[in-house]
Amino acid sequence: MANVYGVAQTYSNAGAAIAASQLGANAGHRDVARNGLTKALAAFDVDFAVNATDFSATELGAGGAVKEVLNVIATMGTIVGYSALRADGGANAGQVMTVLIEGDFGTLPYDGTNNETLAAHLEDLIQAKTAAGTGPVNLNAATVTVVTGFPLAAV
Repeated sequence: MANVYGVAQTYSNAGAAIAASQLGANAGHRDVARNGLTKALAAFDVDFAVNATDFSATELGAGGAVKEVLNVIATMGTIVGYSALRADGGANAGQVMTVLIEGDFGTLPYDGTNNETLAAHLEDLIQAKTAAGTGPVNLNAATVTVVTGFPLAAV
């Protein structure tokens, strides 16, 4: 790898100095505008809105409501990651998760009838699950919102 910055760079691995030219990746790359995932990602917060249920304790299994919701989202795009369940901003533990899917989605007739955002369409699909998971739980009040900012920083 050529050092295009003309600076002798070394990195340390367990105390041993390694020249940047010996690394397989472009460790010295400083052009932030050119770094990235190379694919568009859409991020959504899903609030299950069943405040008496901690989904992280009761609905994470193979037959749980969380899996059902992820399956619904996967019908619209490739899921590339999702966060741990977290509180909804109040005292309701295990209520919200962030889901990242591959793609750049505009306003389209996703349901074949009216133009809407993908978040609104996903919300409709999730709200239709009135007996989801092992509880079962009613997700008719669930919300889906587009995440703004850097979605991997969700806490």
